[in-house]
Amino acid sequence: MKQLLLHKRGVTVQDVPAPAHDPFNILVEVSHSLISTGTEMATVQQSKDSILDKIKKRPQQVVKVLDSIRVRGVKRTLAIVQNMLDEYRPLGYSCTGVVLAVGEKVSKFKAGDRVACAGAALANHAEIVSVPENLAVKVPGTVTGKSAAFVTLGAIALQGVRRAEVRLGEVIAVIGLGLIGQITVQLLKASGCKVVGLDLDPARVRFAEKHGLDAGTSSPEELAKIVFNLTGGQGVDASILTASTSSSEPTRQAFELTRRKGKIVVVGAVGMELVRSPFYEKEQDFLISCSYGPGRYDPEYEKLGKDYPYGYVRWTENRNMAAFLDLIQNQKIEVEPLIGAEFKIEEAEKAYALLGEKSGQKPLAVILNYPAPDHPLTRDVGVSRIGASIYDGRSDLKTAQIRLGLIGFGNFVKATHLPNIRNLKEKLKIIGVCASNGNSVATAGRQLQAAIMTTDYKALIQDPRVDAVLIATRHDKHAKMAEDALKAGKHVYLEKPLALEIAELDSLDAMLKGLSTPPTLVVGFNRRYAPLMKKLYPHLAKRGGPIVAHYRVNAGELPANHWTKTFEGGGRLRGEACHMIDLFQAIVGYPLKGIMVSAAGKKEQDTTRPDENFSAQLTYQDGSLCNLVYTSLGNPNLPKEYIEIHWDGKSAVLEDFSRLTIFGENKKTDGMPQDKGHLAALEVFANAIANGVPFPTPWANLYETTQAAIELDKEVWGRIPT
Repeated sequence: MKQLLLHKRGVTVQDVPAPAHDPFNILVEVSHSLISTGTEMATVQQSKDSILDKIKKRPQQVVKVLDSIRVRGVKRTLAIVQNMLDEYRPLGYSCTGVVLAVGEKVSKFKAGDRVACAGAALANHAEIVSVPENLAVKVPGTVTGKSAAFVTLGAIALQGVRRAEVRLGEVIAVIGLGLIGQITVQLLKASGCKVVGLDLDPARVRFAEKHGLDAGTSSPEELAKIVFNLTGGQGVDASILTASTSSSEPTRQAFELTRRKGKIVVVGAVGMELVRSPFYEKEQDFLISCSYGPGRYDPEYEKLGKDYPYGYVRWTENRNMAAFLDLIQNQKIEVEPLIGAEFKIEEAEKAYALLGEKSGQKPLAVILNYPAPDHPLTRDVGVSRIGASIYDGRSDLKTAQIRLGLIGFGNFVKATHLPNIRNLKEKLKIIGVCASNGNSVATAGRQLQAAIMTTDYKALIQDPRVDAVLIATRHDKHAKMAEDALKAGKHVYLEKPLALEIAELDSLDAMLKGLSTPPTLVVGFNRRYAPLMKKLYPHLAKRGGPIVAHYRVNAGELPANHWTKTFEGGGRLRGEACHMIDLFQAIVGYPLKGIMVSAAGKKEQDTTRPDENFSAQLTYQDGSLCNLVYTSLGNPNLPKEYIEIHWDGKSAVLEDFSRLTIFGENKKTDGMPQDKGHLAALEVFANAIANGVPFPTPWANLYETTQAAIELDKEVWGRIPT
């Protein structure tokens, strides 16, 4: 299918795979999409910035780069940055079309429904999009596709009006008469308000006056006079800021224009360096309007389709979208006059060139049209950049490169696995890549010169050209994908965790036990393969008694809505602490006997999650005792991981996988750049395939580690102190 993508060289229309099926999403064949002439054009302009300009605008990214240099070194960090700059990114977040298919968890839609869709990186400029249920609404019968394509911008404007809590007869100022400002004017008129407006472009003021604006100007001083005369010097009841500027002048002016105890609502991206006295003396309310409305940025609402109770949250983002289309249906507002140009998707580059011109009158809104394709849209795109000889029959994996397919192309794959695979180029060759969306596949396929590009992981694992797969998707998909790949006879390197639920683990267990000759399975518990751990193992092998070990993890804080804390990640105990449990197993070498856990925090404290602030004690059948302290509350300047191991009058200290000191044998210290064993784990995988070894780490150990992590997680949520 065709999709509009943003690359460092500019906007481009590419042939990419159609998006993957998702149980919570609907697949929509797009008929129209709207170019946001403000937000999208700002993104396009930023893509042209020099690296220095990007650094100036995003100083927080500099800290991440410096941290990466400290951990990975300059060369690898520069490669990561270059790969990021070379990415293809989607554009667009408002479109309309017809439902092609619905996921099994979807209840509101069926194939054939006309829908309007919202969401950055979801409702893109593409022939087919995959959108969650709560980010789509049905289009009323007489609303045209062109009008329905405004749904996202309409919801944003409507939420700003709701935040202002306007009433009949009130006087409202709209500062910034771009696309959202124009819609806001119409919404306010439909609400029975008098509307005054300001925009530095006189043409936009004139346009707004034809569509509901009672009075407008391009002069801030003139607007102040208009407001004084209209309100008898009292000031407007509310000001809605829909401008887009880094200047704080529009915000300051809004405080001056607004009456005592009035409201100022920020919808657009404006500067907010404020002077306290005007709004303090008037006791005004200063409010931010969050995008489309309640539910935005909440993964439970947006991804899982969990609605908020109607009686408590009347206007969610989904209800705002539906209400906006109803206003169009009932002819209360009209958006098609805002359309200044239309282009077919194949001509989208011309649309952005028009909007990027420095001179001339730019259109307020631009619509992209999607003519019905004359061929079925495919989930796969192939590129012929690899010699055909690599596909002649199934290779002898003892001597030839293992033909590898990547399933998932996130930051971890790009920053860690790709450099390591290149280091193992004599053993591994990437020939295919699968990601959930077309732009990720387009980026990966072209960077890696992959012969197979798809959004359907089953197509990859069923392809006879693929010998093995590396699965690095979000955690909730791991077990199912690994099971399907192993059933298909593919060797599997599966990033941790192995599974998030016992049922998934047991399903894998039953499947593997039913195979007479299982393919190779390696789970990305890489710490057991770290070079400094390999130096420690010979000392532990000589022990005569039990081990006492302490493992402290200063995990760092993650945003509350980070995906690892959602259903996709399973939480940090299941998703990351399984690493530490596996390392204990590697150190001890005996089966688990018992587990105990305690959590920090209180039930009423939402900010302290028990699965990222806990202490777990694991005992083993040989009498060994291992203690894991995992916290997100520590200082980021403290190194992340610290391990102490004690046995037979000897001790070892491993500091962040870069320094190992052994006491009791003439105190030997080894130091090196941090290496947590990622490269070594991949090499173990390649060697195991070549030598026909199905489980370099015994399956029983993988099962035990995963089971322990799941049980500890269940326990930790049930033992929060009150």
